[in-house]
Amino acid sequence: MGQPLTLAPLTARARRGLVRWRVGEIVARFRAGTGRKAPAAASLPLPNTAAERPLFALRGIGKTFPGGVTALADIDLDIHEGEIFGIIGRSGAGKSTLLRLLNLLERPTAGGIAFDGHDLLALDAAELRTRRRRIGMIFQHFNLLSSRTVAGNVALPLELAGASKAAIARRVDELLELVGLAELRDRYPAQISGGQKQRVGIARALATHPRVLLCDEATSALDPETTQSILALLADINRRLGLTIVLITHQMQVIKAVAHRVAVLDAGAVAEIGDVADIVTAPRSAVTRTLLRELIGDEIPASVRERAARLAADGNGVVWRLAFRGAVVDTPLLAELSAAHPVATHLLHGYIDEVRGVPFGSLVALVAGENEHLRAAAGFLAARGVRVEEV
Repeated sequence: MGQPLTLAPLTARARRGLVRWRVGEIVARFRAGTGRKAPAAASLPLPNTAAERPLFALRGIGKTFPGGVTALADIDLDIHEGEIFGIIGRSGAGKSTLLRLLNLLERPTAGGIAFDGHDLLALDAAELRTRRRRIGMIFQHFNLLSSRTVAGNVALPLELAGASKAAIARRVDELLELVGLAELRDRYPAQISGGQKQRVGIARALATHPRVLLCDEATSALDPETTQSILALLADINRRLGLTIVLITHQMQVIKAVAHRVAVLDAGAVAEIGDVADIVTAPRSAVTRTLLRELIGDEIPASVRERAARLAADGNGVVWRLAFRGAVVDTPLLAELSAAHPVATHLLHGYIDEVRGVPFGSLVALVAGENEHLRAAAGFLAARGVRVEEV
C-alpha cells in the first residue's frame, strides 16, 4: 500500500473558499478522515489477475438508512476498466445512493465493495483518502465556488493535494483545453452558461488523474442541446483517455447516447443489467419497458387504441406490438407477413432507431384473420427474431 499524499498548508484564500463550499462531500474526498473505524468488510470473490478483475466489484450490497428505510438490497455489480456504465431508474430507485457508495460518501450496511482489487471497507482513513483521489465526481448542479474563476475552480483539488504552482498551472491549462474553456479561464461562474459550468466541473474532477469519473445526474439541469454537447464531451474523454465513467440518470436517451452497459434499478434492486443494445432492443423487465417509452415512444394514441379495440372486439383482429433488431429492420415485414399468411395488417405506429451500431425498431399493428392463421403468423414473426406482444 502506498504512502498517503501529504497536504500542503492552505492559503488564506483557499481556507475562505472552503468555508463557502456548500457541498461537503467534495471536500470530504480530500480532507483528513475522522479516524472512525471502518465497518467489517465482506469477503469478495475476486478474480486473481488484474486483467480479469473489474475496476469496481460490488457483492451483496445493501443500504438501510436510520429509521429503517431500505434504499438498496442485495446488489451484485461489476464495472470494468474503460467502459461507460449507466445506472438508470425512476425517482427513489436508489441510483444516487448506489453512486455514492462507490467512493464511500455513503457506507453500505451490508456487503462489500472493491475498487481496483482493494476492499474499500477495509481501508483506514489515510488509505481511503488516497484511493478517493482516483475517483472523480461531477454533480447535477455543478457545485462551483462563486468566488473563484474558472481556472481557480479547476485548480482547487490540486491545491488541496499540495501540488506545486507550476504543476497546477500546467494541469489547469491541459484540462481547460480538453473541455474547450481555455478562453474563459478568467471568468467567474456567474459569467458562464450552465453547460460551461458543467465543463468546469468535469475539468475539476479530472484534475487529480482519476481512474474513474462518477456522474451524478450530470445533464439533468441542462437543455437538450447542451445535454448532447456534454454527453459528446464525456464520450470523447472516454475514448481519448480510456477513462471509466459511471453515470446515473432517469433518461434512457442519455444511456442510449453514450453508455456501453447499463443497470436498471427498481425499488433498490437490479431489475436487469447488460449491454445497452440488448437492454434497449429486448428489455426483460416491466420497469425497463416503461423507461424505454420515453426513448421509443411506442405508446398508442388513445383514439387509435379505442378504434383498434373496437375492431378487435368485433372479431376483426388483434393489436400486436412487434419488436425487432438487426437485419430484419430493412425488410418489408408486414408485407411479407400478409404474403405468407392470410392475415390483413393495419399499421398503427412505428419507430426505427440505432443503438451502438445496432438498428432496432418497434411496430404496433392491427392484425386480422382467423385464430389459426394468427397463431401461424405469430410463429412466422418469431422465426425471424421478432418479439410479438399483444396490447
